[in-house]
Amino acid sequence: MQISNNQEIDDETRLLLAIKESQSQQAYSELFDLMAPKIKAFLMSRGSSRDESENIAQDAMLSIWRKADLFDPKKSSARTWVYAVVRNRLIDVQRKATRVNRGKEKYKHQSGEDFYSNGGVEVASANSQLRKLLQELPTEQVAPLVMSYVKGMSHKEISEEIGLPLGTVKSRIRIGFQRLQEMVN
Repeated sequence: MQISNNQEIDDETRLLLAIKESQSQQAYSELFDLMAPKIKAFLMSRGSSRDESENIAQDAMLSIWRKADLFDPKKSSARTWVYAVVRNRLIDVQRKATRVNRGKEKYKHQSGEDFYSNGGVEVASANSQLRKLLQELPTEQVAPLVMSYVKGMSHKEISEEIGLPLGTVKSRIRIGFQRLQEMVN
């Protein structure tokens, strides 16, 4: 297979084009076998644990299968495109972890207590208080808040799940969170 100007293409590009053009499961399997170990090594060199690297690599490879039609060999090599997908997935995972940690720190700061002390008693109490506060919010704000802060979903994932525009999801989360803060203070 060639792109233009009789330029030979590498294995990654050949396989990705086969996935793009004919949804070839064989090509996907070969690409996975070829790239997954490299992706995991890349992620581990960036500080991800072995398990986290495995999960991110699998998520990224699934995205590559789903989005292969977006690959354009005239704009970048397959390897560059694959690593961009991996990098974006890594950023999503890091943002999610940051949101979860930020939420734990806010709770710890506002309550003055350690989030996990007393065998989880504070967690149960916080969950009970949170449920009561959420009942005070309009229902259209509750689902995006829970999906974002409890389930750790990204705004884009929430938008896709509940079928609302991304901006609407962001607004509802922001307004709902502000109302929760007002109720707590």
